[in-house]
Amino acid sequence: MLGYPDMVDIENAKDVVKSACMKRLGFSYTPELMGTQPAASYNEMNMERRYGITDPAKAAAHGFAVAQDTGGPSQADQDAELAREDQESSAEGWDKAMNDTCIPEANQKVGVILPEDPAGDLAGQSLKATRSRPDVQRALSTWSSCMAGHGHQVKSMDEAEGRFGQPGRTGVRPEKAEVSLATADVTCKGTAGLVPTWYQAETAYQNKQITSHKAQLEAAKARDALLLKKARAVLASVSTGR
Repeated sequence: MLGYPDMVDIENAKDVVKSACMKRLGFSYTPELMGTQPAASYNEMNMERRYGITDPAKAAAHGFAVAQDTGGPSQADQDAELAREDQESSAEGWDKAMNDTCIPEANQKVGVILPEDPAGDLAGQSLKATRSRPDVQRALSTWSSCMAGHGHQVKSMDEAEGRFGQPGRTGVRPEKAEVSLATADVTCKGTAGLVPTWYQAETAYQNKQITSHKAQLEAAKARDALLLKKARAVLASVSTGR
């Protein structure tokens, strides 16, 4: 899988190409370059929350919500960026130039992220398939019994998190009931040994997936390497002024 900094390089390189293309056609396109620090909730495998919330400090402070990323742009900065985008794209012929010429040019010079995603597809399959394994089911059952012992009648982790809206939300002060449920969730995962059990099951399952899909995964890896090579060549040409 492509890491976040790799994806940033690719998107930034494509924006460089699109900016030059639009300038050549008489239009303005000056996007803010993506930073190298992902949002708090970002991870292609979602490892931090792959098996639900697992950090007791975060559960106590934020419930099921993701802690707000204080290093990101302010609301005023975001509003200013949207206003700038609206002003640029309002020019007559802007959309046609971007969609018909500059996006295709960027795709040709750099490439397209994930035209197909065999690694991501396999990762999704492994999580679903291993959930039904006897050892994982036993751990989930122990987790549910532990939750009942803490006064929370929930049949699944999805049900627990779903009681308080979207767990991916940020900067929300949780209710006491949410904190109670989230901290119990983390505690009971530890009691049940749920995370290491499920992780080990997925590791074994994915090793088999890698073996049986080796050619497909190697082709995807080579494609991504070429994509990154093109992207970094574009970025290097800008930084060196060539």
